[in-house]
Amino acid sequence: MKTATGIRGMYKMSGTRLAGTLLAVLGIVAALSGCRGAKQTTQATPTEVKAAATDATEVEMPLAEQKDVIAVAKVLQTDEPELLHFPGKIVLPDNETWHVGVLSNGRVERVYANLGDYVQKGTVLARMHSHDVHEARASYAMARSDETRIAAAMALAQVNFDRVQRLYALKAASVEQVEQARQELVNAKAELNNAKTDVMRNKVHLEENLGIPADAPLAGGTTESELIPILAPASGYILQKNATPGTTVTPGTDVFVLGDLKHLWMLASVGQESLGKLVVGQPAEVSLPGIPGKAFAGTVSNLGQAFDPTTRRLQIRIQIEESSPLLHPEMLANVEIEAGSRRPVILLDPGAVQQVNGQEAVFVREAPDRFAVRAVRTGETLRGKLIILEGLQPGEEVVTRGGFLLKSQLMKSAMQGE
Repeated sequence: MKTATGIRGMYKMSGTRLAGTLLAVLGIVAALSGCRGAKQTTQATPTEVKAAATDATEVEMPLAEQKDVIAVAKVLQTDEPELLHFPGKIVLPDNETWHVGVLSNGRVERVYANLGDYVQKGTVLARMHSHDVHEARASYAMARSDETRIAAAMALAQVNFDRVQRLYALKAASVEQVEQARQELVNAKAELNNAKTDVMRNKVHLEENLGIPADAPLAGGTTESELIPILAPASGYILQKNATPGTTVTPGTDVFVLGDLKHLWMLASVGQESLGKLVVGQPAEVSLPGIPGKAFAGTVSNLGQAFDPTTRRLQIRIQIEESSPLLHPEMLANVEIEAGSRRPVILLDPGAVQQVNGQEAVFVREAPDRFAVRAVRTGETLRGKLIILEGLQPGEEVVTRGGFLLKSQLMKSAMQGE
C-alpha cells in the first residue's frame, strides 16, 4: 500500500513538473513568434515609404527660393486659325541669280574672288588669256590703217573736186569733168564712213565684249591689258566658283554663279488635298529645323503648275519678305500657312513641358509654395508654341520657367524615398 501511494505521489509530482515545462515551452514559442512578427512589421515599413515616394505628385518650394527662378503664367484659351504645315527648301529667285561666263575660249590666268565673297557690280573676278584678243587687236589695227588710207584718198578727191570747180569757173573744164570729180568725192566719203564704222565695231568688240583697251600700247609678254577680265554682272555673293589659275573655259562654262541673298524663295511640297485651302497672297511663316523660336514672314506668291509624277505633290512658292544671315539656298525649311477657319486652343510655351517618367507633363501651382505635376497631351506647334490637347484648363497657373528644377526635386524625393 505504501508502495502504491508513493508511486502515485511521484507521478503527481512529475505531472506538475511536466505542466511547468509545457508552459515554459509555450512561452518560448510565443516569444519567438512575437519576434518574427515584429521583424515582419519592421520590413513592411520601407515598402510603404517607397510606394508613397514613388507616387508623389507635388513639390514644395518656399516663396523666397522661387524669386528669379520660377516663372508662372495663367493658361489662356484663344481662337486660332487652322494652320497648314508643309516641308520644303530655300532657293534663289530666278531673276536674282547670275551665271557668269565668257564669250571666247581661253585659259584662266588670275583669280581675285573666292567662294562666299560679296562683290559689287563690275568687280573683276578673274582674268583669262585668249587668242581672240590678238585677232581682235589685229582686226582693229587693220581697220585703223584702212581708215587712214581712205581718209587720205577722200582728201585727195576733195582737192580734185575743188580744182575742177575752179577750172569750170574759168571755162577751162567741162560739166562732165565736174560731175565726175563730184562722184569720186561722194564715193570717197562713203568709203571713209564705212571704214570708220569698221573701226568702231572692232573697238567695241575689244573694249566692251572682251574688256581689252583698244588703244593701249602693245608690250612684250602677257600683261593685264592683254588679259580678258571676267566681271561681276551684278552685286551679290559668289555661290559657285569653277575657276582656278590654269582652268580652260569655253563660252558654255559657268565660271562663277552669283546670287543676291536679300531676296529668297521657299519651295514647299503640297498634296492635292490641301490645294483648296490655299490662295495667292496668304501670309506664311517659314522656319528652319534646329532653330526653334525663329520664324521668317512670307507670302504665298505662286501655287505651282504641275504635280511631280513621282511624289504626286505640287511645289508652291513662298516669297520670303525679310533677309537674314541664317537663310541660305538649298537649306531645308518648313512653312506654316493660315487656312482661314478658327478653333479654340490652349497654347503653352514649349519650355514649360517636361518629360517625367517618359511622359509629357507640366507643373501646376496648387498653392503659393506647392506645385503639382500634371500629365498633358500636346499637339502641333503654332507660332512657336505648343497646342495642349488634354491635361489643362483655362485659368490654371503653369510654371513656364524653372520646371526642370521642380522636376529635379521631384525625382530627388523619389530616390530618397527608395
